Amino acid sequence: MKNKPVVLVSLICLIFIASFAFADGEAGSIVASPVNGPAPLVVDFTFRSGMNITSLSWDFDSDGRVDTTNQDPSYTFPVAGQYLVTLTAVDGTGLSYTFTKSIQVTSSMAVSVTVNPQSGVAPLAVQFNSIATGKDPLTYGWDFDGDGAVDNTQQSPLKTFDNPGDYNVTLKVTDGTGAMATKMIPISVTAFDSNLVLTSYFPTNLNSGENQVTLLLSNNGTQILRDIEARVVGDGLQHLTSSELSILKPGEDDSLTVKLNVLKAGTLTGTIKVMDKRFPVSFTVAGQATYTAEELNTLLNEFKLKLQEQEKIYYDKKSEGYLVSEIFDSIKLIKEDLQKAQENILTRKYPDAKVNLDLAATGITDITKSLMDVQQQKQTFLQWMKENAVAITAIIAGLGAISGFLIKMAGHAKKVGLQAKQAGEGALHKVGERVKKKMNSKKSADGAETANESKKEEKNSKGESHHTGKKTKEENSTEEKEEASEKESK
Repeated sequence: MKNKPVVLVSLICLIFIASFAFADGEAGSIVASPVNGPAPLVVDFTFRSGMNITSLSWDFDSDGRVDTTNQDPSYTFPVAGQYLVTLTAVDGTGLSYTFTKSIQVTSSMAVSVTVNPQSGVAPLAVQFNSIATGKDPLTYGWDFDGDGAVDNTQQSPLKTFDNPGDYNVTLKVTDGTGAMATKMIPISVTAFDSNLVLTSYFPTNLNSGENQVTLLLSNNGTQILRDIEARVVGDGLQHLTSSELSILKPGEDDSLTVKLNVLKAGTLTGTIKVMDKRFPVSFTVAGQATYTAEELNTLLNEFKLKLQEQEKIYYDKKSEGYLVSEIFDSIKLIKEDLQKAQENILTRKYPDAKVNLDLAATGITDITKSLMDVQQQKQTFLQWMKENAVAITAIIAGLGAISGFLIKMAGHAKKVGLQAKQAGEGALHKVGERVKKKMNSKKSADGAETANESKKEEKNSKGESHHTGKKTKEENSTEEKEEASEKESK
């Protein structure tokens, strides 16, 4: 009897649930036309009920929000998918009833998406390539971060994911008829770990102004690291430049050098940033020394005099044939340091001026020792030729002029010989003509005497001709000798 109230309450609840279920079934129903079809699908809804319904609330896309309160609404489903339409009805007594209807929307479009790569280490650059079918024109909308907003409208965009995480990238393609297709692509981005270790850094005691710090790094990972640079960050530490490691293989050690400007004295703490790693560092900076313009100018003038002395020794050594050519560059650098020191004194940058003077002092000491240690140059034939190139050129030019004169003289002699030869031949010709005239002019009765005289003349003529011919041979011999002499002179 003690459990009678519990049984009674349970019975009442069962009766209430059964009556509510009966009432829900009798309250009404959703009528949809059509209940399936290709996107975009337009569906007409109506609610049929025999009850006194005072309000209706329709949710077509299952987002929990009321899309309309009409009794017979129409709704367009733009994207393919399975939809559960929900209707909430309230009667005159305030009771509410819930009705559902399933709508199947198929796609009239096809979308294909490929990605490369789909996963990797941040920052990860992903190339998306999409292909869609449908009636032109096709429009594309990419949502890379899942916030529902369109981030890109290209067909095949390139996206870099800077932060680690899992991303659901969504592509919506709409064709010329309004049909829409959706494609979701998961992207996984993991955190990068270079496995770099800062084994040491030095020096730890710095001065005010510009300093250099060397970092020793070790690759304790399994992948090759490339293009490694470092950066210094900290209060009183101003980063200037960094060297670069083009490659660091697994298990290898190497160094980087960073330049920084120290702006404060005391103990300074900072951070060295190398790729994905952050290493704490600490430096001790001595208090800045104080200098006056007077003492700096005194040092400047002293170093200028010392440099002038060494420069004079340099030129003396050079004139004596010592090997001092490389020292000239050091003298130029010291002059530049002294010039910078003078400029810094004028602009009241006394610490920088002191640095320039220290560099100049070191340089003067070095060239003093170098000038003491130089050796006299042993001159080779080629070096002699180089140093006396101008004189040698002048001598060659003079010899060329003399050679030209001799050639001209030989040509003139040849011309005179030819003229003599021609004169000899002319004389021979004249003698023959004279004999011929004498033979024609003499017509004597005495034929024998005439014949004898003719023979004598003929004999004399032959002798003269022979003599003339002998001279011609001598002239020819003279010409040959002149030609041989001319060849020798050439």
